[in-house]
Amino acid sequence: MRHTSVTPSMEIQRRKPENYVEGELDFCKREFSYPTYDVQILTLKNRLVSFQGFVYDDYFKVNKKSLLNPEHYRGFFNAKHFIKKVWLRGKREANRDEKYLLAFDEWTDAHYHWFTDFLSRVYAAKEIIKDHILLLPDHSAYIKETGIRSLQLLGLKPKGIEFIKFRELLKVQQLTLVTHACMPGYINDPLMKQIRDELRKNLDLDSIVPKRKLYISRDKAGYRKILNEQDVWDVLKSFGYEIVRFEDMDLFHQIRLSASCKSLVSIHGAGLTNMLFMKPGSSVLEFRRDRIYHNQYYWHLADSLDLKYHYLFGKPDMEDQYIEGEGCNITIDIHKLKGVLQKMEDGSPIS
Repeated sequence: MRHTSVTPSMEIQRRKPENYVEGELDFCKREFSYPTYDVQILTLKNRLVSFQGFVYDDYFKVNKKSLLNPEHYRGFFNAKHFIKKVWLRGKREANRDEKYLLAFDEWTDAHYHWFTDFLSRVYAAKEIIKDHILLLPDHSAYIKETGIRSLQLLGLKPKGIEFIKFRELLKVQQLTLVTHACMPGYINDPLMKQIRDELRKNLDLDSIVPKRKLYISRDKAGYRKILNEQDVWDVLKSFGYEIVRFEDMDLFHQIRLSASCKSLVSIHGAGLTNMLFMKPGSSVLEFRRDRIYHNQYYWHLADSLDLKYHYLFGKPDMEDQYIEGEGCNITIDIHKLKGVLQKMEDGSPIS
């Protein structure tokens, strides 16, 4: 195995939210600072690759560098796993004369993880991607439509794309593995800024003057909803906000709309990923719950992009349930909402 370091590890110091109240985020204070990873390009020979992005060095050994976080899989890769999922599973052999690039994992088919985790890894390998066939999982319509379109917009042009089917193992003679840029749910700021800047340049987003104020509704979702959304919407309208549903738009229209936005409001959810297309200095407000959580995705993302991040805790309908995933619903305090929105209005103008 050969490896090349392409992006060194660094310590990230998070700027506090614009409306931070001392002590209010103590439940997640371990995320006030964190290290990124040393991104490496590993050259591997004769490996098996699964549709989840697992790399098997042989039938009974997984390459930990291919995993989201080895701690998440404690006890998972046991003898039963290797016999059932590797030894007895059907295998397809890739073209032995081609080089294949792997940068995906189990979460890559989610909007946030595609743009922050996967694209960071691929962008770190942009100098070599043209000589490689890019490996991707076959089971995701999102990847085949939105994902591949985003590669084109970034000017990332692999030699080809090879899809690994559900429950399939691909035997690869020449494999290039790009390791993770940081722990999932965290952001590698330098890489994220490079991706933002490349998209703004390629799509001429600086020519769009951000004047609109947008609220992302999840009224079509079956979970993680705002229970008093009509009251929230009435207040937002009084501040000049428009309601949008990104799931009804293709990627290009999502990008153009987000680039025209100077203030974005939403409950925790994938739509907030589109802050990536906003002009630095713009404002973001995330509705969340307090005390228990899986991640601080959008605070990290907003700060990495030089956006003004605000938060507002809602009252959860289930005290012991996270808001992430198929999470709890929340009720927003209308008086507090007006206060945060006014603070956002009083912020410095975007130059």
